[in-house]
Amino acid sequence: MATATERGRFRPLLGLGNPHLQTLVGHFVAGPEFGFPSTPRPLTLSDGDRLLWHDSIPPTWQPGARVVVLIHGMGGSHRSGYLQRTARRFRAAGWRTVRVDLRGCGAALPLARRQAHGGLSSDVRQLLETVAAAAPGSPVLLVGFSLGGNVVLKTAGEGLPSAVRAVAAVAPPLDLNQCSSLISHPRNRVYDLFFVNDLVRQARQRERHFPEVKAPRLLGAAKTLRGFDDVYTAPVWGFADAAEYYRLQSSRPWVERIAVPTLLLTARDDPFIAVEPFESIRPGGAVRVEIEARGGHLGFLGLDGGGGIRWAEARLQAWGDEVLGGGGS
Repeated sequence: MATATERGRFRPLLGLGNPHLQTLVGHFVAGPEFGFPSTPRPLTLSDGDRLLWHDSIPPTWQPGARVVVLIHGMGGSHRSGYLQRTARRFRAAGWRTVRVDLRGCGAALPLARRQAHGGLSSDVRQLLETVAAAAPGSPVLLVGFSLGGNVVLKTAGEGLPSAVRAVAAVAPPLDLNQCSSLISHPRNRVYDLFFVNDLVRQARQRERHFPEVKAPRLLGAAKTLRGFDDVYTAPVWGFADAAEYYRLQSSRPWVERIAVPTLLLTARDDPFIAVEPFESIRPGGAVRVEIEARGGHLGFLGLDGGGGIRWAEARLQAWGDEVLGGGGS
């Protein structure tokens, strides 16, 4: 499969050409909730922590038909707007949808002593094995957004269960160090503060559920994502510091090892996702890289060709249809 570069197919809505508008409007105007019955299923991980996967089966779905597994980004959950909208779209096309709360996130926050980090592929692999056992014979599409895209790509590069036939990642930070530097730039300070304040809040909340798990004394001094990863993420997971965490858990070294059809979608104007790692991916192989000139971070507010304005989500469904066809195996 040839690797694409500049696609040029996305056109932002009138007045929303600015990447920050794309990012902020895309986030705060979340759109309709998923709105269909889902069964939350806890999964006990190898260390005893748990995550949740929210399973929704359309009435028309039959055993052996297609399944999509959706992984949220940093600070997200199964209720994140992009996960709910994407699940609605796939469900309307007859897919069984799985929305995930990674360990320590969303509804799974009180179920885990540690919060998932950006490269925790062992959790995702165990999840995929569990989903495959629940839907034997079904081809699975694995999709990750933002930081969830990084862990999805790392998992895929290390090796996937045979049920996973295709992968997609939207705005994944392929190089965690480079993206950390971008988000700490003064022009992106609002994003940095938003994420770090949310992560600190979650850490304090986790401490209330697990009093024996004390947050580091310096946690309150973390004012940047890199600072948070230095005082919290790295020591919790056994890394020397944020730099070692970023070096060992970035997905870029794994991308060209992926063996199943894989879509990487990003915007050149994304405020804090570095585009250079995407440009360095060698043509050929299983990975298709699509770099749109505009779109912000998880924005892509533009006509989708079907009467909607969430272009990236339509692209994901088109990719799923392209690589997995109409269902079955």
